[in-house]
Amino acid sequence: MHNKKTFDLIVAGGGIAGSMAAIAAARLGLQVLLLEEEGYLGGSLTACGTGPMMTFHAGETQVVRGLPDELITRLVAKGLSVGHIPDSTGYTYTVTPFDTEGMKRELELMCIEANVTLLFHTSIVRAEIQDGLLTSIECLCAGNLFTLCASYFIDATGDADLIAMAGIPFEQGRENDGKDQPMTMNFKLVGIDIDTIRTLMETNVALFPFLAPKAGLQHTAPRLSFSGFQDIMREGMASGEITFDRDIVLCFETNAKNEVIVNMTRINGKNPVDPIGLTEAELEGRRQVWEVYRFLVKHIPGFEQARMTYSGPRIGIRSSRRLNGAYHVTVQDLFGQKRFDDAISACGYPIDIHSPDGMSTDSQFFPHGAYYTIPLQSLLNVQVPNVLAAGRNISCEFAAHASLRVSPSCAAIGQGAGTAVAVAVTSQKDLFSLDISLLQKQLLSDGAFIG
Repeated sequence: MHNKKTFDLIVAGGGIAGSMAAIAAARLGLQVLLLEEEGYLGGSLTACGTGPMMTFHAGETQVVRGLPDELITRLVAKGLSVGHIPDSTGYTYTVTPFDTEGMKRELELMCIEANVTLLFHTSIVRAEIQDGLLTSIECLCAGNLFTLCASYFIDATGDADLIAMAGIPFEQGRENDGKDQPMTMNFKLVGIDIDTIRTLMETNVALFPFLAPKAGLQHTAPRLSFSGFQDIMREGMASGEITFDRDIVLCFETNAKNEVIVNMTRINGKNPVDPIGLTEAELEGRRQVWEVYRFLVKHIPGFEQARMTYSGPRIGIRSSRRLNGAYHVTVQDLFGQKRFDDAISACGYPIDIHSPDGMSTDSQFFPHGAYYTIPLQSLLNVQVPNVLAAGRNISCEFAAHASLRVSPSCAAIGQGAGTAVAVAVTSQKDLFSLDISLLQKQLLSDGAFIG
């Protein structure tokens, strides 16, 4: 890779958004390079212990389809996912558990089949702008510096790293103070007595606040998600056994029975795109993991024989930089169920803000079955127009971001971004002059849902 290599499209970040973008564009004939700093694909789903995916649905309507759903179908066929199942926390419509190692491999296979060029263990260190366009990036891998060129670039890093390096305007955090949602280090436990939790849901549903209005939902879920035990958590904080602000036990059974992802740690006050702050967050996250693990084993029914198998392996980041792009998706758009003329994807997940200040979670729910769409303009910018955002770094308000940031939504946005570049290259139009009907026709042909 020491000589300059040129591609139609370079996608920075091999998370779920970047993977879907790269596959979509490559299937439509583009020469695509997918860069990833880890040694595998999947991003937060495989590098941060994030799971399950939630939600592909809005009520009874599946609003995330296309490539993301193809991925799940392939995993289900291999026994690596149970598919879309009811969310037995009662918070949203469905969850989609998956096998982490299976996710890594299946994304690789989809990329290989589409002739995507993969480059792992690679970081971008410099972006070269000429005549208002990003022409090349300087990269570092295994002590080697090299340059890569492309006609288009997609920033799917989550943190908008490439956007920041290219000098494209971005925002970060809440509009009033710049604070981000807390980071979380997830961890996995095996040996959980899931039947004990199911029995408690039957005999004492009041322990599970989101489930209580939907009692019985747990019987329809082949893998259990649960959110509750608030009184026990409050007692833990009062006694000093829990030393950070967290008000609820939140666990999701994975594709493997009696294995759960624990989503409970909460690291506030650290900047996720500051080198020192990010390291401090990793250290604090791992401290909290061991604190929560011991607490669960001691106090939560069904966890007596739990054994930790996995933490991280890197901190999970909910929010950081966001593109300040051609269109800013607003909370009003979400509650108005906006159907944009240039829609490239849809989402029905509620607004879910983990407070940057303490233990609370601000949830704002849409009417049952309501969904909104994501416009192409929120992926674009006028300063360096051959760079798109894809995933949780698109242009939007902080509160709107708290809905559209979830993995199924990011995956659908990724497919939209990759398809847009492919249509632009094929039709020889820039992204701002794109024939939207042609783009949407292609997305629909590829199974996507755009409302």
